[in-house]
Amino acid sequence: MARYWAIGVLAFMVAAGLTPAGGDKGKDFRVQAKFSKDDPKDKQRGGPSQVHVVPMKAGKIYTIDMVSTNVDSYLRLLDSKGNQLDEDDDSGGNQNARIIFNCAKDGNYKVVCTTFGPDMSGAYTLTVKTTGVAQQPSTGHAQMIGKVAPDFEADFAVNGKAVNLSALRGNVVLLDFCDVRSSSSIALLERLSEWNKSYKEQGLAIVGVTFYPSDINQALGFDDETGTVKTVKKADRKSDRALLGAFAAHHKVSHLLMALPKQAALDTFNTYVVNGVPQLVLIDRKGMIRMIDLGSEKTSSSVESEIKKLLTEK
Repeated sequence: MARYWAIGVLAFMVAAGLTPAGGDKGKDFRVQAKFSKDDPKDKQRGGPSQVHVVPMKAGKIYTIDMVSTNVDSYLRLLDSKGNQLDEDDDSGGNQNARIIFNCAKDGNYKVVCTTFGPDMSGAYTLTVKTTGVAQQPSTGHAQMIGKVAPDFEADFAVNGKAVNLSALRGNVVLLDFCDVRSSSSIALLERLSEWNKSYKEQGLAIVGVTFYPSDINQALGFDDETGTVKTVKKADRKSDRALLGAFAAHHKVSHLLMALPKQAALDTFNTYVVNGVPQLVLIDRKGMIRMIDLGSEKTSSSVESEIKKLLTEK
C-alpha cells in the first residue's frame, strides 16, 4: 500500500466526504471502511456515503466490488467532474455490489459507497482490481432484446391480484423494477400513472416489481404524516404488505404493484440484469422483450414512443 497523502490534504478530503486511493495508476486498490450516522447522506439513496478517489487508466477493465455483511451495499461510479457513469445494487451476489467498468479515459474516478436508509451503519470492504483489457462489450441488456421475457410469479399485489408474468400475454407489458426506498423509483411514479391512464384501455399493463424489505433484513414502515419510508424496530412480510399498500396509496399508484418473495426476487432481478432501480422492461403482445430502459426523465419520451408503437402491433 502506498504512503498516505499529506495529513492536511487527507483531513480536507475526509471532511469533504472523499477518501483518496493509494498507489500508482493501474494498481489494485483495497480499503476497509465503516459507515457512521455522521457520514454525508447520499443524494440518490438516502444512506450514509463515502467517496473513494481511484486512478484508472484507459484501455483497462476494472472490477469494483463492495462487500459487507452489515449493510445492503450500493455502488455508484462517477467521473472526475461528478457525472455518474454506472451504479449497482446486488450484482456481487447476496447484498454485495459490483460494477464492471470499461475505462476509456485516464483519470481519477470517484467510487461512491453507500447504502439504503439514513440510520444505517456498518463495515464494508471496497476493492478495485484490473481484470482485463477493454473491449466493446455486449451488455446483458442488449442480449435480452428480442427474446422471450422470462416468467416469474409474485405472492402479493396492490391494485389487483398477484399473477405470473405469462398470464399477461396479449398485452403490451411495462415492467418497473423498483424499490420503495429509492427516490429515483418514486420520481418515476407520476409518469407511470400518466401512461397507465392514457394507454391502459388500449392494452398496456404496467407492473411494478419489487421485493419484501424484511427479506433483506430491512425493518421498514411508512410514515403517513411525512409520506416517507422510515426505519422501524421490527418488520415481517405482513408489515411489508401494509407498507406497500400505504406507499401506493400515498403516491397514488394506479397500476399493479407486485412483491416477490426472497428467492423469486433474487432470481428475477438477476435474470433481468437489474443493476439499479428503477429499470423499465417493455414487452410486446407476444411476450418478447423490445426495450430496456433505466427509467430516467431523459429517456421517458423514447419509452412512451415505443409503447405507442407496440400498442399498434397485433
